[in-house]
Amino acid sequence: MEARIVSSLLPPAAFLLPIIGAVAIIPLTKGAERLRRIGLAVVCVLNVVAAASFVPGVLAGNVYETYILQITPKIWMYFRVDAMGALFGLTAAVLWLIALVYSFGYMEGEHRPGRYYAFFILALAWTMGVAYAGNLLTFLIFYEMFSILTYPLIVHEETPEAIAAGTKYIVYILVGGSLVLLAIVFTFFLAGNQALTPAGLLTLEMGRKNLIAVFWCFIAGFGVKAALVPLHGWVPDAHPAAPAPFSAVLSGVMVAAGSFGIMRVVYSVFGVALLRELDVMRWLAYIAGFTVVFAALLAVNQENLKRRLAYSTISQMGYAALGVALLTEQATTGALVHITNHAFMKGALFLCAGLLIKRAGIRNVRDISGIAQKMPITSAAFAIAALSMIGTPPLSGFVSKWYLGLGMLDADQPLYLAVLLGGALLAAVYLLPIVYAAYFKPPSAAVLALPERSGLEAPLTMLVPLVAAIVLTIALGLVSSVQGMPLSLARLAAAIAFK
Repeated sequence: MEARIVSSLLPPAAFLLPIIGAVAIIPLTKGAERLRRIGLAVVCVLNVVAAASFVPGVLAGNVYETYILQITPKIWMYFRVDAMGALFGLTAAVLWLIALVYSFGYMEGEHRPGRYYAFFILALAWTMGVAYAGNLLTFLIFYEMFSILTYPLIVHEETPEAIAAGTKYIVYILVGGSLVLLAIVFTFFLAGNQALTPAGLLTLEMGRKNLIAVFWCFIAGFGVKAALVPLHGWVPDAHPAAPAPFSAVLSGVMVAAGSFGIMRVVYSVFGVALLRELDVMRWLAYIAGFTVVFAALLAVNQENLKRRLAYSTISQMGYAALGVALLTEQATTGALVHITNHAFMKGALFLCAGLLIKRAGIRNVRDISGIAQKMPITSAAFAIAALSMIGTPPLSGFVSKWYLGLGMLDADQPLYLAVLLGGALLAAVYLLPIVYAAYFKPPSAAVLALPERSGLEAPLTMLVPLVAAIVLTIALGLVSSVQGMPLSLARLAAAIAFK
């Protein structure tokens, strides 16, 4: 099916709506918390509507383009929404809405909420730009702005640990961004173009050594954000430091943005055929496979709950990179849909961690014993999300790992099935003991100290988003094959990449 180019104002609208929210709503509603919440919620709902509106047209073969600004005679900033971008953009928009509503309860009584909401909503704007970028320069601009706007959210609590985590984060991200910039300049020098198109930009005639150098610059640069080992050092510190609702976004979207960047490079800059000629993807597969297992092993011994979940994120994003590295259509489908499925199941786990912090002051795994007696909804949500993370059918985590497994067999790489299964087993080792302790162990001192509470265990503004994330985790498994669900976009994007 040949793509039809459609001019549309919706891509810039998806970018501009959150900026309007940050610039207009937050200052004008200072001291009027209810009005601010309503305004920001409306902005995020409209953003979800804009992102969702692309799905039917993209599935019908449309590609939406909008030219924004001509920088030089040969270089434009412009948006281009294809299947891959539509999937990532919708994932980001929905998770951001969930995290925003959760923030209304979590940030109650916290300092500087206006600053938090301003940077939170601005980060959404630039993330939508990453999803819909039409060329490498546009991608880089939005990618770097998104990365920089994340810093104030990581250091928001202003503790020494948060400041140290923010410093480490910004060093990692700036180095990674510099490598991406170098790779983009080199690409433009070789190809005279930097558009992200299914055909790819580069050819073997441009020199094997040049192409390999460009490839590894891209992988190292985006690998920092994607948390590929050994470039993952910022993640275990940033997640525990950030407020829990932003930890959900940080894990579900921001780390995934690095994986998304790798996908754009593989399928839209190099192309499948060229990468097979260069024979570099097997090395990326080694790195990704090692990331899956090594990070999961580190997660097992983490006592801080959010730090354990952070290492889990590193391991799970290794699956996405591994799916890309195998260069098969099924594995690519699994990698793409895993980004979406992981966003909601890991987002749910971080929202559970936030409820434990706010309601019970619990940050460490050892204090969770018996918590199901006092927080049954949170405990049930954690259990379902944990089972999905392990890959238990029929939950969403099973769907992505099923396609990854099929892709491994298609690539004639059955040994990577051991990595897939090993990662799932290790996920069970670091998640299921928490579930067991919550339900079957005697209450810890922290749980016993909790006062009895009539009614629900937490405000609805925190429980409803958590339940929404769990419903999505279940639905994305049960009805994954329905047209319009993320799997259909992932299949279409993979089919285009391997056409």
